[in-house]
Parts: sequence; structure tokens; C-alpha cells
Amino acid sequence: MKKINPEIAYILGALRDATFDVRKSKNYELKMAQKNRYWLLYMKQLFEKNFGVSGNITKHVNGTEILRINNKVFVQMLLELSEMKIPQENWNTPSIIKKQNNKLRLHYLRGFFDAEGGLPKDPQNAKQKYISFSQKNRESLEFVRNILVENEFRPTNITFCGGIWEFRLARKHEMIRFSDFVGSSHEDKMRRLKLLKSGCFPQFGGGALPGVEAAV
Repeated sequence: MKKINPEIAYILGALRDATFDVRKSKNYELKMAQKNRYWLLYMKQLFEKNFGVSGNITKHVNGTEILRINNKVFVQMLLELSEMKIPQENWNTPSIIKKQNNKLRLHYLRGFFDAEGGLPKDPQNAKQKYISFSQKNRESLEFVRNILVENEFRPTNITFCGGIWEFRLARKHEMIRFSDFVGSSHEDKMRRLKLLKSGCFPQFGGGALPGVEAAV
């Protein structure tokens, strides 16, 4: 695959929350585990639309739901596109993403955020408001940070804490701009971004700030 569309760019970012189970001649499976079923349904639809494969979502006793797709050709193609490495701290940004224009990189950033981004549990009332990105692989985190910098955001420096790399957006206007400019396709994160927005600027009631246009 020489060209990718915005949805595949998003998928490649979202795969940070996926695992592959490959046993040659026996099993070729993609797995994504979440407590949020909506996002798994969304990912299932993206895979069906862009790769023509169907998956199943099953619920486990701990409340986690897992999307599973068993298809050798699909798994091999996705492994090639994503260049996934195990353990994940060795998994750098896919080469195909590095070659893309800014708009497609922003779709990758959105998928990365939905997989590995963080927000306060109660953003509207939290004393410390932030949008965070964390990863075991530093290079991939540097890449998404650079996307933000190139789009005139001012994220914090990358720090290492608790065995993981992290940076944040902590300025109010930048958190609001991220919500409108990049956004999310993850139900829970969409809800919390809206609460974060209204908590930062109650006068806007969670709506878009004047002059802000969405990029993706």
C-alpha cells in the first residue's frame, strides 16, 4: 500500500492500543481491548470499510471488551504498515506516516490520542487541567509532539516517570484549541474534552471558540 487515507492514518495511531497474536500457520489475530464499547465499534467499522475484514467484540468478566479480527492477509498488511515491534518500547513511528502531509499526520495524532492520550477524570472540576500523551517508546512520542509544535501548539518537554515517557498541553487556550482542531473519535474522550473546555472557559459552554477551525 503506497497511499493511505485519513482513516488509515487514524488507524495507525490507534494501533498503539492494539496487540497482534501471530503464530505462523496457526493464528493471525488483531486484538484491541477497551472498557468503551463505542470506540471498538468505531474501529470495527473502520477496519471493515478500509480492509474488508469483519471482527467480533466479546465482553470479559472484568468489564473489558475485546475486538478480535482473525485474518492472515489483513494482519500481515497491518503489521507491514504499522511496523509494530514487540516490546512496544521498540516501536517507532511508522515510516509511511513520516512521509505524509500535515493533514494526514493530524489524523494519525488523533488516533494516537484516542489510544494513548489522557485527561482528568473530572475535567470540569479538576484543579489541574491538562491533555497528556504517554508512551513507552520515546521516538513515537517525540513525533506526535513535533506535529503539535508544527501546528503552533506549545507542549511541555518530554519527561520520564514511572517507566513511561509523557508530555502535556497545559495552557487553557491550547487545550481548547486541541479539542476543536484535533479532537477525538473516542466516546469517553470526546465527553471529557467537552467538559474540559467548559471548565476552562465556562462562558463558551463547551462550544467552539471564535476563530477556531477543525483540522480533522
